[in-house]
Amino acid sequence: MSKSILLIDDKEEFKDDFKSTAQRKGYSLAWGKSFEDLVNKLPDLHLNITAIILDIKCLLKNDQEIEKEDFIGTALNYLNRNFPALPRMILTGDEKALENIKLFYNTDTEDVYKKEPKELDRLFKKLEEHYSNYPSRILTYDENEIKELIKKGESKKLEFKSSIQFCVREQIVNKDLRFESFKNLAAFANSDGGEILIGVEDNTNIIGLENTDYNTLKEPNKQDSFRLLLDSLVESYFGNSFQKNLENLKFYSIEDKTICRITVKGKNHSPIFIKKRDKSGKNYEAFFIRSQASARELKGAEKDIYIKAHWEINE
Repeated sequence: MSKSILLIDDKEEFKDDFKSTAQRKGYSLAWGKSFEDLVNKLPDLHLNITAIILDIKCLLKNDQEIEKEDFIGTALNYLNRNFPALPRMILTGDEKALENIKLFYNTDTEDVYKKEPKELDRLFKKLEEHYSNYPSRILTYDENEIKELIKKGESKKLEFKSSIQFCVREQIVNKDLRFESFKNLAAFANSDGGEILIGVEDNTNIIGLENTDYNTLKEPNKQDSFRLLLDSLVESYFGNSFQKNLENLKFYSIEDKTICRITVKGKNHSPIFIKKRDKSGKNYEAFFIRSQASARELKGAEKDIYIKAHWEINE
């Protein structure tokens, strides 16, 4: 886990000095000089930084030259609204600005430090506390993110599956169930991408892999075994080149129940087919797309028209 911080301060000289201090203490530094930079940088950085450090007076936009006293209020309101769990620390070299902030914010709960050596030492000690709490903060963020995703229900880009190969009703291994998950991966790859959450029932109940697919795996490290199973099935159904269109697998523990998140990045560079057994027992190459909340098979002319419209096919 890397030690990183984001500093928003329009004084480059202070930034350079602070960066040197941070590096001596093992921290890497990302920097911006305005509220505009904060808004542009933070969405990509917030899960990778220990804390954000704000100058009490700063620019609102990069094309401004004069610091704005309402910067800190604007920044704190933005953080409260969008990143409430991210630790923030305020720096000031301005006594008047410090008095002003006390009128609007509780300085007992907001960490405010003067730009003085002793105060900066105190700041870095506090940073170490935030660093030690980083894993639990990220876990909480992930839990909330996945809960909100589940709450929205199945959609054109989201599918729930209790398991890959475990029949919940009969409590037995059923490898025929594999097709149901992988036809949805094919459908996402033939559309605009999407995600499957394994360990979640259609009614949004979190059943967890512990109660489904983990029962089908013999090895003690269930998560690693499940990864290997999925890798093997991807190769079997689509070939290894399909991995390029998959994000890294993510596992979440929600109320002591594990969910696996499989993400298809977007439409594949070529149509994806999957072997399906017809009523007579013969296999054929089936083509699926994603409709509003399920995988839909296209056949005949409908399939040909869709493929021609979405890929350049040399006839």
